[in-house]
Amino acid sequence: MGKRDNILQNNDVLNGKVILLFMLHQVRGVCSSDLMKWAVDSLYLDYFTYTQAKEELKRDKLIIESIRKEEKKKDTRGVPVERCDITPEGEAVLHNLLHTLPSHVRAYLTNASLNWTLEQEREANIEATYQADANGAYLVRLELLDGRRITADICISVPTAEIAEQICRKWKKSPFDIYASLLKSLQPDLE
Repeated sequence: MGKRDNILQNNDVLNGKVILLFMLHQVRGVCSSDLMKWAVDSLYLDYFTYTQAKEELKRDKLIIESIRKEEKKKDTRGVPVERCDITPEGEAVLHNLLHTLPSHVRAYLTNASLNWTLEQEREANIEATYQADANGAYLVRLELLDGRRITADICISVPTAEIAEQICRKWKKSPFDIYASLLKSLQPDLE
């Protein structure tokens, strides 16, 4: 790799850092997996640049990544998720470097952040977790909230962790369809 390639690669990482700082400025408390998905889906970062930029931002204390006390969101294995936030130092760096991002990138990130915020709010209302029970089976808990009102709170026992993971994934993907189907099955005269 020549000197020119190193300069281009360093420039990609620098832009990646500014992009990540901007994302975290726009949407607070982002789940780590969502941040990676949004960054890579934007096509402005590939996975490797994202990973390097994120690790350097954490090292320099411009962002933090941690599991929050009382974290309600869990992954499909029932483990609390890690969330990322921009620090005050990160805000200052972003303020100084935001002008280096091309205007079309800023425009895309600003518009996309509206969708990300809606996605975060939607996900906050959908829970799907499982845990092993004393009988060697797995208890799956599925929740659907409408603001503060509980629309669905379902607990079912399944024989394996694989089935529990599948159920959790399906619930997170389409809870409203599953809920409507369940209602229709339990009360067929609702058609």
